[in-house]
Amino acid sequence: MARLILVTAGIVWVVAGLLGLGLAALGAAWLESVLPPLSIDTDALRGAVTAVATGLLTVGLVHAVVVIGLGSRRRWGSTAGILLSGVLAATFVALGAAAGTSAVASPSEAPVLIGAAVAAAVGAGAYAAVVMRMVGDRRSGSAF
Repeated sequence: MARLILVTAGIVWVVAGLLGLGLAALGAAWLESVLPPLSIDTDALRGAVTAVATGLLTVGLVHAVVVIGLGSRRRWGSTAGILLSGVLAATFVALGAAAGTSAVASPSEAPVLIGAAVAAAVGAGAYAAVVMRMVGDRRSGSAF
């Protein structure tokens, strides 16, 4: 189950990164038109979107490396999987808390922010399940 979650999450991260790169390349002007007035120009917005998309793509590729390590039964694969999943679980908890507190501070945007908090909770739960499973495998000796 842990490997399936990591594969699925990796695909989601890669797709999000590719969509972000596509948005940077083809839709920066459109994005600028739907955002509130910015103090940066379109090229700077394009650069920011590219940076975020590259980060998303990198996280997806790290998932792929971890899954390869797990598949080859390497000890580093298990260690990297626990570390990756623990860091992302904590990150999603923080993002969920931020969305929840923002929902209280901005009632007019609460429905969207509550949805974001729920999505972050699902992500945190999935990554926490991976950590628990992989640590359990480590303790039982079934993981290298």
